Amino acid sequence: MLDSKMRGFLNVLIILCITLKTNGFYVGITYIENAVAKGAVCLDGSPPAYHMDKGFGAGINNWLVHFEGGGWCNNATTCLARKNNRLGSSKQMIKQVAFSGLLHNKAKFNP
Repeated sequence: MLDSKMRGFLNVLIILCITLKTNGFYVGITYIENAVAKGAVCLDGSPPAYHMDKGFGAGINNWLVHFEGGGWCNNATTCLARKNNRLGSSKQMIKQVAFSGLLHNKAKFNP
């Protein structure tokens, strides 16, 4: 049986999780098309991409960025293996990522 402090902590944790879920929203992908001309491309030649959202309200000067990140290839074989998945192609990345406005409006992610 849980003691009252532990039960209170779990209740707060559950409320926080529900709040984060209900205040979350989806942020679309942004492709950096002009990077292709400079040679900055994914393994399949697609442009690099990221998800970003600016803060609002009290967090107007904060922002949250999500980079998918493919990591390094060890050799030509491993590069070819990831060329057609989300680790090597922005075409295969998730088109929308769930963000929580609470995170970047309360946290200090200042540019």
